[in-house]
Amino acid sequence: MAEVIPVTDLGKTSYIQIPLGALRVNCYIVWNNASKDAFVIDPGGEPDMIWHAIARFSLVVRYVVNTHGHFDHVGANAEVKKRAREASIAIHSKDALLLKTAHEHGLFFGVKTPKQPEPDMLFKDGDILSAGSLTLKVLHTPGHTAGGVCLYDEADGLLFTGDTLFAGSVGRTDFEGGSSEVLMRSIKTKLLPLDDSVRVLPGHGPASTIGEERSSNQFIRDITR
Repeated sequence: MAEVIPVTDLGKTSYIQIPLGALRVNCYIVWNNASKDAFVIDPGGEPDMIWHAIARFSLVVRYVVNTHGHFDHVGANAEVKKRAREASIAIHSKDALLLKTAHEHGLFFGVKTPKQPEPDMLFKDGDILSAGSLTLKVLHTPGHTAGGVCLYDEADGLLFTGDTLFAGSVGRTDFEGGSSEVLMRSIKTKLLPLDDSVRVLPGHGPASTIGEERSSNQFIRDITR
């Protein structure tokens, strides 16, 4: 089983990052330290590992949020929701079909993925998700998928980017619904206006910052010349 990465405590807010599943998707659990209200972002698999972390910190999960509908980011949705009865599964409306077909998509890649429950909430650009006093703003960033989003915790300077932006790279655009032109426009108009200090927490690989990506990510340098 994957090892739980130690908690990052930011004062009012804490989070952990857990690489899960065959494709090592970064699942994030982020919560308010006082109330213990929490989000689970992209539970890609290994629900026992996720639940171990939730229990370790005595969290109350309010939302299971998918940054997009690809199989590797949604595999543990059903099991986490089953155990966290207060939780709502949330995804962008344009990726609802991808969520529905994640089981078949996974089989195509040789990865067994459970069939997904219907989402409880279909969000759109600009929506605010609240777990107690902790809030995430939905930034619709299509390009990897039609309904791909990033989730911005402005108070703590955290940006959960899914497969939109990685450290040193960007999401692939060769799947159905993908577009390189659209992805780069999303990054330019939604992410680059953010402060350089904002911490980038991607769906795969290590963390970064907006400033680091602005200065060293060749994909971004190409669109800011």
